[in-house]
Amino acid sequence: MSSEKIAIEPGSWVRIGQLWPGIWQVFRIITNFRENRWALEEPSVTSPRTLVFCHRIANDSWKRSFSFQSCEISYVKALEPNELRQLKKNLLSDLKLLTAFEKYRATVKPIDLVANLSFGNLGDKGVKQFLNRCDKMLANRIDIGVTLDEVLALLHAEGLDSHTRKYPVQATLQLVSPNHELRGDEFVYRRYRVLNH
Repeated sequence: MSSEKIAIEPGSWVRIGQLWPGIWQVFRIITNFRENRWALEEPSVTSPRTLVFCHRIANDSWKRSFSFQSCEISYVKALEPNELRQLKKNLLSDLKLLTAFEKYRATVKPIDLVANLSFGNLGDKGVKQFLNRCDKMLANRIDIGVTLDEVLALLHAEGLDSHTRKYPVQATLQLVSPNHELRGDEFVYRRYRVLNH
């Protein structure tokens, strides 16, 4: 086996640690994004992580087994040369399998990023008003997309920032970034919902 490290890039065939067995193909890689911060006074940090998004074509027995996953690149390892030969011989030459795999990849839902902001010390009245206050902040902005920093600024303007990360948790504002959408180096959230506890 060569000690030369093989670059992981979109199109690479890989294995993903022991948690997700099988043969996977990388379809997207995200680097140089800002980590979410949960308060504006925290430092804004460019992530050292690389996120890898993959589709699985087969399980460890080399049988059809479609799935999708995302993880940090440290879990990802390029196929060994003998595995790559077996992949080309047994799977990539099977036109029916490849057609089904392409159809699966075209129809599978994207992997969304979810951010949860928890709130406590609201009181009974505050809990009842929480959804309306979130709607007031976000309803007219969410369609164009907001970053987490923008949400934190809105929470501050609404006087809710003093209730974040307080226990016991009484409500959660859940933000969704479809398909890990980026604007520059920040994730963009386009959906939200409120969870009461």
